[in-house]
Amino acid sequence: MQENIFNFLFQNSSDAIFLSDLYGNIIEVNNIACKIMGYEKKELIEKNLINIKSKKYRQLVQENLLTVIKNKVYTYETECLKKNGEIFPVEMKSRLAKYENRDVIISVARNIFKRKEFEKKLFQTIIITEEKERKRFATDIHDGLSPILSTIKLYVDLLKKDNFKQTSKHKILDEVDELAELAIATAKEIANNITPSILHDFGLAIAVKEFCKYVNNTKKIKILCETKNYNNNNNKLIDSILYHAIKELINNALKHANAENIKIELKNKNNQIILYYKDDGIGFDINNIIENSSGLGLNNIINKIKTIKGTCDFYSEKGLIFMAVIKK
Repeated sequence: MQENIFNFLFQNSSDAIFLSDLYGNIIEVNNIACKIMGYEKKELIEKNLINIKSKKYRQLVQENLLTVIKNKVYTYETECLKKNGEIFPVEMKSRLAKYENRDVIISVARNIFKRKEFEKKLFQTIIITEEKERKRFATDIHDGLSPILSTIKLYVDLLKKDNFKQTSKHKILDEVDELAELAIATAKEIANNITPSILHDFGLAIAVKEFCKYVNNTKKIKILCETKNYNNNNNKLIDSILYHAIKELINNALKHANAENIKIELKNKNNQIILYYKDDGIGFDINNIIENSSGLGLNNIINKIKTIKGTCDFYSEKGLIFMAVIKK
């Protein structure tokens, strides 16, 4: 067992590895740990895990050690402190083991600085996207609903003043009634743009089918949509994100790609949700789209899908092939 532990500790690993007793006193480390932390090996072996944690996380060291002892294995996030005072985030995977006939804890520390930076950017992107949605919602109300309501207010003022010199009371009431119907229809349209009632009431498969049917009726493009193998157990967030992703992909094909045909497949496989999209449009430069955060809305789609633990792959030379996989 001792030989296996040492092989584990000193194998060619890109992660820092620490061997400590049950109290957090460091017994052994690998060379990568020394290099990353900026210490000589003998300096690290003289320390406790508390000494190499940021002030924010020192108070959690004992709690984490007790959790490892209780559960035999534990994965958690923390912050390490280098010799030069630099702090960096790590994911620590700790396991209870035997070393020289005593219980010890082996901890593998993986630098997650890039992941944290990505999560920060993703969060910022979500905020920006939500702000754009709020602005669009406000514009829809201002440009669509407000003028109708303002006109109704003018007619109501005429009724209050009994001012019927240029029109009759009956005519004004007819106008108000017609405008009220228009206001209701406009409000429903605005609400439907945010979350379509059909999506809420019947789920993603039917909502996508209906949207594709609507687009097909325009005769501008032909969409083949297959959803019979899809079942999401009514997860509203996933349904909403995938619905808007499909709408965005179709709108991009209509506006930018000059596509004639689209194929969409939505299905479940091995406890995963898979969205497959393909069109025969003119294609685009993938690198340019990735660098341009506003390009074709693809970055918005990718970032939204990542918020539900999904992954995306796409390819474009002639046309676009896009696939998203979400774990249920």
